[in-house]
Amino acid sequence: MRPWLWWEWGPETRVTKVTTVFVARPNPLVALWRWRYETVLLAGVPTGVVFAIRSGYLIWLLGTGAFLVAAMATWPAVRSVVWAMFWVVVTPHRIRRGCAEALIVNRRGKLPAVLWTRAEPFGERVWLWCRAGMTPGDFEASRRLLALACWADDVRVARTRNSLLVLDVIRRPGRHGAPGREDDRPRSEPARVEP
Repeated sequence: MRPWLWWEWGPETRVTKVTTVFVARPNPLVALWRWRYETVLLAGVPTGVVFAIRSGYLIWLLGTGAFLVAAMATWPAVRSVVWAMFWVVVTPHRIRRGCAEALIVNRRGKLPAVLWTRAEPFGERVWLWCRAGMTPGDFEASRRLLALACWADDVRVARTRNSLLVLDVIRRPGRHGAPGREDDRPRSEPARVEP
């Protein structure tokens, strides 16, 4: 567990209370759930190779692997699907890391639960279950830090319903379907000052 100091300022601008906040370690079942794709890949590939060697399907396995590599190298559509699947697996890890660094945790140090991640034309859409003590305002205040943690251009809080929160991780802001706001303007356009 990593301790964090949380300062509370009193009315006379002095520290009235110092609280240590911990980001709790996940139990083994939660850790296995968070790393399920990587666990299946690390356990499934060697098991499949051993099965293919013992049953005489090694040539079929090598042919299928060569076909998949050639398809990714020559067809941009296949390459974009594989790249989108990669980001769907990586983004929940980065969201959790960003929440830990931004201290978006409850008083027991629990992070929000990532329920689902889906690829979108603009990046990824992530559904989070906020535990008691977390608000959408915490995510709004930490948008830039979450975007940096996700290696993205921006992170937006799209929808909320009770404890369910939807984050849009925007990697390609110009794409169709990218969520926008009224106050967004191109970076090259200066802010307008009205007299």
